[in-house]
Order: sequence, then structure tokens, then C-alpha cells
Amino acid sequence: MYKQAMPDTLATTDALPASAFMNDTAMRLGIQVLSGTPLTRDQARELTQLQGNDLYDLFFWANKIRTHFVGANAKFCSIVTGKVGGCSEDCSYCSQSKHYETHVKPSRMRVDEMQSAAEEALASGASSFGIVNSGRGPTDKELDWMEPFFREAAEGGKIRPCATLGELKPDQAKRLADMGVQRINHNLETSRRHFGNVVSTHSYDDRVNTIRIAKEAGLSICSGGIFGLGEDWEDRLDMAFELKELGADVVPINFLNAIQGTPLHGKRDNLEPMQALKIVAIYRFILPDRELKIAGGRETILRDMQSWMFFAGGSSFLIGNYLTTFGRTPKQDHQMLADLGMKIHLFDEREVEATPQAAPGAGAGALGIGAEANSLMVRQRGSVMALPIIDG
Repeated sequence: MYKQAMPDTLATTDALPASAFMNDTAMRLGIQVLSGTPLTRDQARELTQLQGNDLYDLFFWANKIRTHFVGANAKFCSIVTGKVGGCSEDCSYCSQSKHYETHVKPSRMRVDEMQSAAEEALASGASSFGIVNSGRGPTDKELDWMEPFFREAAEGGKIRPCATLGELKPDQAKRLADMGVQRINHNLETSRRHFGNVVSTHSYDDRVNTIRIAKEAGLSICSGGIFGLGEDWEDRLDMAFELKELGADVVPINFLNAIQGTPLHGKRDNLEPMQALKIVAIYRFILPDRELKIAGGRETILRDMQSWMFFAGGSSFLIGNYLTTFGRTPKQDHQMLADLGMKIHLFDEREVEATPQAAPGAGAGALGIGAEANSLMVRQRGSVMALPIIDG
């Protein structure tokens, strides 16, 4: 298998093992995962020790695991802010917290604006579309407000309705499922041991409890975290194995880009691109059959290496805008996929070609409606990268 890819000068060296050309740890554990045997915690820890050129071998095997278990093509989702700002929680990475002075101003979407944004997301090729609300959890009145949108989106059957609403009670989770929501996003954010260094107004167990409540209501689970919060590799492994145990279907991988006004601004160095990709790859080894969604911070942290997120094991990404800021345009991301020869995996399981010439030039929610065109994005124009996360 390896000889075919080797230069002619090496092809005749039958006595040389494959490990002479590839890092043995990455190869051994990659083959183990491909054969169906999960990594142990100690084996995952071995992968964290890889550095330098050995990272390319780690990515090679992560890509093999991705294509074997998940497929060779990409999915993506789109989100808009249903309610933004004024959040009661003190998450130190979040520009929507009322505890901090940032550029974010409280506002709320109308149902027709949500519907317009969903159509724009569909035009971009998104398989899922999420409404994201700030706050610790939804009120009954907020569920009343969003219900018409979710029911219509579910009845349309063209895109997966998702919600990021914070903590849920059992009756709220059931109601969301009944109104057509199919997936709930609620991130763990980091490990149990590091969580108290990041948030004080609610606990790690509060987040775990919401995930379990949503799962019991029959909702698909989207849960991941933010990297670059000051955590170490043990924290990263803790979260990966916790997500595996909780049965997360989709795992968003976000990279911190600390925003002015939040406590972490100026206190954390940005991850280097290769280290960010290393995180993606090791999560692919630990979670071989899950959808790894590369989300917040990918432009800022991965920079010119954004397309490498697939080689490192990522299988989906957030397309268009984030919660309070612009992201790359769908046109740019379609061009990236076309250049890679990758197709788009849609909600109805069809796979279609990327269409950079036809893809929208702005993310969902940018067009607005009628006389209020662009109104949804006015508060974002000229802003810094305010909220590089998917979370409630």
C-alpha cells in the first residue's frame, strides 16, 4: 500500500517497514481506529505528544478515518441570532454577556426575518439552520415567539431546524421536539476541571443536564467547545471523552478569538494554525464517526490553512455569518470546496457540486426583507469578531 506512493528510489526497498516513512504512533493508532477499535485515554495522550513534521502524518490518518466513517464530502450549517445581547451569564469568552461592555447591543428578530434567513441558508447549501438566543434559558413566551418559524421550517422538509437556547427543562425540550426542532446545540465549552475558570454563574453539570434532557426528548445533540481558553491537553481529552459518553451527534470545534471588553481579551494568545488542526485531528481519532463541525474562529485562527480542516478530520463547518459578526461569504466557501474537489452533503442526503458562481455573497440574515433589507446586519457592520462560538 505504501510503496505505490513512494518515490521510485524507495519502491524497491522491500526490507524497509512503512514506519520508516511515517510516524509509527499515528500509523498504529490510525489503523486501530479504522479497524473499529476505539482509542483508550492513554493512547489519545500519545497522539498529543506528536509535533513538527509528525503532525502531517497525524492529519493523514485523521483524514482516512474521516472518509471511512463519515464520508469524503462536506456538510455545513448556518445560524442567526434570534435574541442577541443582554445575557445574564458571565461566560468570559462571550461578548453578549451583560456583565461586560462590548459593541453588542440587545435586539431580537421577527419570525418573518427568521424565515427569510432560513431561505438564504438553504440557498447556500446548508443542511441545518439554527436560531441562537442569548440568555440562560428560554421563557415560555420566547418559545411562543419562535414556534411558528420552527413549525414552518419542519413542515418544509428542506433543512434541519436547530436551536441554541441555553438550559432546557424537560417540558421545554419536549415542546421544542413537538414543534419541529430536530437538533439542540448546547456546548460543554471545556473540561469539568477548567469550567470554573471560565464561567461562574452556572455549572458544568447544568450543561450536562441540558444535554441529557434534550436527548431524552428525542432531539439530536450538537455539543462541543472552545479551544484556546487556557486549557491544557488533559482538559481537551476530558471534553472529548465526555462528549463521546454523552453521545453527541455533532461536535462543534471553536477557536477563541478574544473580544475587546471580555475578560479574556489580551489574556490569551491565539492558537497557532497547526495546533488548532492538531486538536481537530485528535478529536477525529477519539470520535471517528461523529460530525466534527469547524465553527467559530476558523478565519482568524486557521488563516490560509482553512482548507486543511478537512485533511485534519473535520467533516462540516459553519457557513456564512456568526452570531454578531460577518463570516466568510458562502461564495468563498463554495470556491474552497470546488478547489478541493469536494461535494456538498445536503439535508435530504443528496450530494451536489459546490457552485461558487451561484453561491450567495452574504450569509443568512444579511438580506433582510423589503424596505428593511440589510437591517439584520446593521449592528454588525464594521465590528470586530465578536462571538466566535456556537452556544446558547
